[in-house]
Amino acid sequence: MDNKIIQKAGKYFNEDEKHKIIQELISTQCTKAEIWEKYTGEEEEHGQLLRWMRQLGYNTVIKTRRPDIVSNLYPMAQKKTKPDRPVNYHVFLFLGYTF
Repeated sequence: MDNKIIQKAGKYFNEDEKHKIIQELISTQCTKAEIWEKYTGEEEEHGQLLRWMRQLGYNTVIKTRRPDIVSNLYPMAQKKTKPDRPVNYHVFLFLGYTF
């Protein structure tokens, strides 16, 4: 039988529950947003997990999220620019422009 997680608002977790949530964050490859949604049902956590980590004495330098983008193996293509063309002043003179 799966353990059912009772979702509740972030401000209502007791200290033991906060430790458990942070331990899961550290030990899994889940993002903070995924962990937060799992326990609260809310999509955005607004830095609450990081605040808990600081309050409870966890090392906040550890990597708590996976990168969204795999390293960029191919640099972006350079924008193609048109070569500078000399201005044909004869056309302007023909149209009546004066310089």
